[in-house]
Amino acid sequence: MSPRPSVRLARVAALVALLGPAGAVTLSVRDAPLLPGPPALTEARWDAAGGAHLCLGERLVHLGAADLSSVASTWLGGPCRAVSVTPDATLAAALVGDRVVLVNVAQRRVTATLTVTGLSGAGFGSGGELLVGSGAGLERVNPADLSREVLDPAPVAALTVAADGGRALVVRGSRAQLLDTRTLRVLSGTSCDDTCAPGRAVFSADGRSVTVPLGRTLVALRDGLPATTVLRASDPETAGAYSGLPLRNNTVLILRDGETQVRDVQTGHRERRVEKIGLGATPASLSPREQVLSVSGGAGGAALSAGTPDQPTARTLLRLPGAVRAGAVLADGSVATVGRDDTLRAGPRTAPALDVQGVGRFTFALTGSGAAELRGGTLVPLAGQRGATALSVNHWGNHVASWTAQGLSVTAQKTGRVIFSAPVAGLSRVTVSPDATRAYLFPARGEARVMLLANRKTFALPVTPGAAYRDVQISGKGVFAYLRADGRTDLYAPGQRQPLATLPGGAPIRFSPDSTLLAAATPTPSGWVVALHDPASGRELTRSVPLDGAPAFVAWGADSRTLLVGAGPLNGLGSVLTFTVTP
Repeated sequence: MSPRPSVRLARVAALVALLGPAGAVTLSVRDAPLLPGPPALTEARWDAAGGAHLCLGERLVHLGAADLSSVASTWLGGPCRAVSVTPDATLAAALVGDRVVLVNVAQRRVTATLTVTGLSGAGFGSGGELLVGSGAGLERVNPADLSREVLDPAPVAALTVAADGGRALVVRGSRAQLLDTRTLRVLSGTSCDDTCAPGRAVFSADGRSVTVPLGRTLVALRDGLPATTVLRASDPETAGAYSGLPLRNNTVLILRDGETQVRDVQTGHRERRVEKIGLGATPASLSPREQVLSVSGGAGGAALSAGTPDQPTARTLLRLPGAVRAGAVLADGSVATVGRDDTLRAGPRTAPALDVQGVGRFTFALTGSGAAELRGGTLVPLAGQRGATALSVNHWGNHVASWTAQGLSVTAQKTGRVIFSAPVAGLSRVTVSPDATRAYLFPARGEARVMLLANRKTFALPVTPGAAYRDVQISGKGVFAYLRADGRTDLYAPGQRQPLATLPGGAPIRFSPDSTLLAAATPTPSGWVVALHDPASGRELTRSVPLDGAPAFVAWGADSRTLLVGAGPLNGLGSVLTFTVTP
């Protein structure tokens, strides 16, 4: 017999009370702009089939050979520093810290992960086997089951494999050698006066030659021929960033910021120099057809380009998002960001800055000379904040804390006056309470404390005894979100010393101005998201689309309906994401 209608209604009511109404809170993407500035691009390599693969922040971006403007991404769980692809372009190996992450290119899926202490390089041989270099030597790994075979126990400082898998550059101690990947026979080599200091190596289109910076020299190794020096320590080009691309006509194409050079591979003689406005020095690579893959820049931002050695930026494949590290939503709903180039961008205006934070109608920036308020696109220095190296804005945005290695100051936005100053050294994070009566001090070392601004008295954090935290956000209703050392967040109700909930996410984290929502960056198996939680219970209400990496920041608009996130979409290109929060 089914329950009586009144009982069923009671159960439904209880469930709704527990879970909340379906669709009560949603996050929808409003904008994903590509901002100017340096991108988080560390590697760009062609594969043997004519496709391209990019290490872009925490993801591996695949550009198909049939359409190089089509973008597909795989999240790697950490910053990608190098990539190699099998000769048939089906499997990629991305280097992420001390891990080799194997990715099925067609499915954009991580198939296996190999942890190698002291990992210095990895690449696929001609038969699809994986060669790995580390402090433990040179190894051969079967990608199917990750079984390993040590080929040479001598520590490897660098390993790069050609796109066709036939040859590899191996740097060990004072030797740099071009090897046959099947037989390990030395095809060419050179010695350094001391331990070799290798830079980024680039193979020729046919894989028979490779150039590698060794300290302040650029050396070319060619199959069956002696090593030659293309750039010497005395050449001014070696003082800055550059790429050396060995061409089939026995020359080396040098890419520098704003110019190309062609040098004879045997003598290093410069045959010509051409100005190329906007050309970037690194990264760069050559395709099997000797197409150049490089980065260019201009007023609109950075772009990935393809072209010939004579015209390396002839064709723009796609625009690259400038990486950001701070941001705020301004009073008019527009956004302000600070990029990795230490440039504050607010609409058409730009200015040097290190940080920007804001809540509601007030926005503050950190410049090389101290803290300032952003008013109508103009930075107005705050009194008593010269020399500040860090800042923090309280929940209402009406008080800003700034500090140096020696001391802390708190300024009221309304008057522009310093209401508190004390010689507190060694601070890592500071949060001023919404009523500006207390400062929560988190030192780089030692125990966190609460300081009363009226008399400088301090006491322990009002939390569970023994709990260790490294930051806190406080809502306008007195709810505390303490960031744990393991990256999770403990929520405390007002006046309570036991957390009401523990959230899986953490920094960056921020309460909405109306204190009804808490936005927290949250890692998931498929990538980072920003989750919105109910501060009263900790319950997750909704989450964003997958992000391209850990967000640099989260910032709310004054109406609590705009959320700015310092990351782009995983399956797309963007510097930041602006979400509309409903209702």
